[in-house]
Amino acid sequence: MRVRRTLWPGSRRPDPIMAKGVQPEDGSGQAALAQRLDDGLLRVTSGLAMLGIFALVAAIAVVIGDIIWRRLGGGSFIGSVDLTQLSVMIAVSMSIPYAFSNGGHVRIDLLGGALGARGKWMLDICASLLGAAVTAFLCWLSAKRGWEVWTYGDVSQDLAIPMVFFWAALVSGLGLSALVCLVRAARIFTSGGR
Repeated sequence: MRVRRTLWPGSRRPDPIMAKGVQPEDGSGQAALAQRLDDGLLRVTSGLAMLGIFALVAAIAVVIGDIIWRRLGGGSFIGSVDLTQLSVMIAVSMSIPYAFSNGGHVRIDLLGGALGARGKWMLDICASLLGAAVTAFLCWLSAKRGWEVWTYGDVSQDLAIPMVFFWAALVSGLGLSALVCLVRAARIFTSGGR
């Protein structure tokens, strides 16, 4: 059984890290578990990425509506900046975990040719663990700031949207990204460099 990582029907983006796939029938329970976790996270992150796309479409609609209203009515929408900022924050925060899960980030392979297959395997594990460490650290910093914003009761300027919503999107996206990177590292590790 070859692992196919597809998002929508007809989507066949190959995963550069797991191009050979993890074979669950090799008897490795850890490999099968890592594969199931990674596939489950791919489904979750793809759904959240769709939420991010809808939020981005909402931001675009608000900006276009504001531009049209300025031409026709001579003024602008009250709160268009607040809505656009919140929508963009949701769009970015919900899309980053999907890029980690799908292997969609840019990869530069400077050392892979000199290290061989085993070296590439080790580099992929280290890159995933480094991604987990960086996103977990950023999540921690954002959570601290979000807690501060919540305790002060900060709100946006025009519509008085609680600023904690902005930070909650960022914290959840970074936390999910860290989890995805850890599961990805486990999946690469259990593949044994195949």
